[in-house]
Amino acid sequence: MRSLERTEKQQHTSRLVLDNILFATDFSPASEVGLHYALQLARHYHGKIHIVPAVSMDSVEAIADSARLEAFRQSRNFAPRWFAELQLSGKLDGVRHELAGIGAESDLSQFKNLTFDLAINGVGCREGQTVLLEPTVEEVIGKSECPLLTVASQTRDIAGAEVRNVLYATDFSAESLEASRYALSLAQEFQARLTLLHVVEGLEPTLLDERAQMAKTYGLWLSKLVPDEAWLWCELEFAVEFGRPAERILQVAWEGDADLVVLGARGLDRLSSPGRNAREVMRNASCPVLTVSGVLASQKQQRFWSAAAAASESRKQEIYEEAS
Repeated sequence: MRSLERTEKQQHTSRLVLDNILFATDFSPASEVGLHYALQLARHYHGKIHIVPAVSMDSVEAIADSARLEAFRQSRNFAPRWFAELQLSGKLDGVRHELAGIGAESDLSQFKNLTFDLAINGVGCREGQTVLLEPTVEEVIGKSECPLLTVASQTRDIAGAEVRNVLYATDFSAESLEASRYALSLAQEFQARLTLLHVVEGLEPTLLDERAQMAKTYGLWLSKLVPDEAWLWCELEFAVEFGRPAERILQVAWEGDADLVVLGARGLDRLSSPGRNAREVMRNASCPVLTVSGVLASQKQQRFWSAAAAASESRKQEIYEEAS
């Protein structure tokens, strides 16, 4: 009976659609982790992977057009051999896939009619480096306004691993509220533990009572992002930290052995110049980071803030009664 109830509840939870997945790779060992996630998600969601060459270059060197063109030329020339080896390995078995942008006169015009549901940056970009994509590919990513999954160069090798622990960090901005939808859906799909985190920046109470009270209020806000039925299909945790957001997010991800971090990110240009906190997390996390730039529908935003306000009033009443 409980199993039937759980199934019925899940049917009412919005499921992500990942029909077209863009995977940008520089064919380096670091890109293997990104490829693992791309294949895992494509199989799970029955999507198609579009593999395109990318280049990681020193930020200063990347300014010169001649250096950029030479880097892309080398990448295109190497891609067919890499792709052939990948096919022989059997990793692509059962996954719809396409290798695009290969050859001196690469044709990416077919992308103009596609809308991507997810872009995966399979380039292990370090501090001082930048990721370069073909202009057509960058244009399509911008048009799609799709979430971006990034893999840092130090991301641990997770070959064969599952998505068991998802960390969702929010500052309650419109972008991060939209990201909650992805975090919840992915946690449901993979039956993963989901930790919802808010970092209070610029205000750290010295008294333990004040700290606990603030943490409880924000914890109530976090709970309003989760539908009641979510408790049936995943393990939920709520965390409130104080300090610099990037540092605390990275620490919680490390301590919780996160397999995926989900963030909201303002602006579409997240591949080359995301916000400071998002950039620090993306480049220093030991697991892939999913950034979402869309905005939650206004009605859903209003519903959340109404619930958050009610939770705050309830908490104030509790504090008043405790003081009386």
